[in-house]
Amino acid sequence: MSDKSRRRIKRIVVGVVALVVLGVVATVALAIANWTRTPEAQVRQYLDLLADGKAAAATAMVDPGLPNDQRGFLSDEVMASSSARIEVEDVTVDDAEHSKERVVTATMRLDGERFTRSFRVSEAKKTFGLLKNWKIQDAMVARVDVQADNVTHFSIGGEKMSVATLKEAPSSSIVLYPGVYTFTPEETGEYIDAAPKTISVKAATGYDSSYYGGTVELKGTYNDKMAAAALDAAAALTNSCATVPGNIDTACPSAVQSRTLALLQVKTMPTAMKATTDEGGVYTGEATFTIQGMESWDKQRDVTSRVTATVKTDKDGKLELDASGKPQFEVRFGY
Repeated sequence: MSDKSRRRIKRIVVGVVALVVLGVVATVALAIANWTRTPEAQVRQYLDLLADGKAAAATAMVDPGLPNDQRGFLSDEVMASSSARIEVEDVTVDDAEHSKERVVTATMRLDGERFTRSFRVSEAKKTFGLLKNWKIQDAMVARVDVQADNVTHFSIGGEKMSVATLKEAPSSSIVLYPGVYTFTPEETGEYIDAAPKTISVKAATGYDSSYYGGTVELKGTYNDKMAAAALDAAAALTNSCATVPGNIDTACPSAVQSRTLALLQVKTMPTAMKATTDEGGVYTGEATFTIQGMESWDKQRDVTSRVTATVKTDKDGKLELDASGKPQFEVRFGY
């Protein structure tokens, strides 16, 4: 065999060996790549996003299947406002190794409390026909009902919503990723006090993305300024009922509703208006009038009557204010 032939055979052998080595390396690399592209790895990646407060990225990875008007609180800003988020402890997968549908179970903590959540994960189209991909079927979200009394708006992490808008929606709930959130009453004005409320929102142990995560009750109470405004309104009616023809108004005490009075005057004005309930809204006080008829036998007498001032609100529960910004009342005497 000539030297030329030997060199050609050597080159062929080297080429074949190189191809074999390359094939082995590619096979090993593919196996390693697919080994890390598992259902549990996909779930852990998703949970890590939620643990880091990356709501937008989590939504892009697993769409919650909600209309746009229900996605307002699934934002980075809202999650950044949470005082606690999930901590991932463990992620395991079922034993159905050759199935295209797997169940992954994650164990987590939220605000010190441990809970588990199962995810359905299905095999997706391979990248380049070689690299495995998995898709999580169920977003980890929960619905929280919001009940409001004397509160018209609330916010979480700067995202604000009208209670009226929520009531008009198919569901009186908002959707949140797991976390500990503070609901802050907004637009309460100077006559209502309302404290923020904090709730720990977890998720269903199963696959239900409409899981009920709790109820937040936002309660506004009328403060001392409202009682003072009620006193002003009661005083205005008292003065009106002591004059002619204001005394004929049906809101005045029946005893002063006469056109034949020789004397009509206020003896004592209401000095305080007390709320009839803890929430306020209805206030009562007393006024005394001195009256005397025109007949010779009529004697001067005092008439004491209770005056009630009821706060006026619109259909959405918002205070009705006058041009100067003072609350409006329905005021009348009687029991």
